[in-house]
Amino acid sequence: MTVFAVLTHGDPQVFRVAAEALSPHQIVVHVDATSEQDDYPRAKNIAYVADRTDVRWGGFSVVEATEKLYALALQMSASPDEYIVLLSGQCVPIRPLAELEALFAERPGTLYCRAGLLLDGYEMNERRILREWHFDRFDARAQGLRGRGAAAARRVKQLTTPRKKKSDFAGFTMVAGSQWTALTAAAVEAMMSNVEARSRLAGLLRHALAPDEIYFHTLIHSGDLASRTTSAPPQPKGDKRTADFANLHHIDRSLTRYLSPDELLHIRGPFEFFARKARGDDPRGLARVVRELSSQNGQR
Repeated sequence: MTVFAVLTHGDPQVFRVAAEALSPHQIVVHVDATSEQDDYPRAKNIAYVADRTDVRWGGFSVVEATEKLYALALQMSASPDEYIVLLSGQCVPIRPLAELEALFAERPGTLYCRAGLLLDGYEMNERRILREWHFDRFDARAQGLRGRGAAAARRVKQLTTPRKKKSDFAGFTMVAGSQWTALTAAAVEAMMSNVEARSRLAGLLRHALAPDEIYFHTLIHSGDLASRTTSAPPQPKGDKRTADFANLHHIDRSLTRYLSPDELLHIRGPFEFFARKARGDDPRGLARVVRELSSQNGQR
């Protein structure tokens, strides 16, 4: 049975709705270290990462939290052929889980990890990894005077740090995509056990821009698992946005807009099993719509 791995922070309302719809599947959760984990629901099928990370937007701390989440998910997986589906705390299922399991059964071993090549001559793509952004050290979401100070300090650090060279990444197929992937437990185990590659890539991406969209995808696409991905072989990313590489999600192309419960009713993509980001200001309305969409009786 599929394991759902959730990275979340802040208000748990949306996660409560998702957890109900995902049950009785196993759910593993990393709650940001700055959030109150006691506010999150407890159930036999929900396990929480104990050693939590203080996650900073755009920083390598997201990768570190995800690795902890994958480690717990592997402990909970009953078979190497089971899938581990990565979700955020603002994701909700919008189709019956039986349809997702049917897709996995029809395409055994397929890795839902779409990605595009980063070192493709497109400046913004290459800047993500050739420049150093330091979002873990200087909080990109700080407000007011603190935020302006962090931005100024980050800029000074960028200007005084030499850029990396493309040749530094030799041996890796550098790609990026949506972090919300679906990988088999065997693939996650193979990726996590490649300590040498992980260590070297972590050093290269420690201060990259949004490395959570790069690190795991690059590990998958740089080895024997690449041929099993849904974007093999990867093409240049160009001006495509992260949402254009969605795997099993509907993701608004802005990446920031929240979807109302009514909007969820109109999502029709054939491979869109989850929606991100769901609004949590009407938890009862959201729960009603998610129950309707994810129940067998609610098939469209």
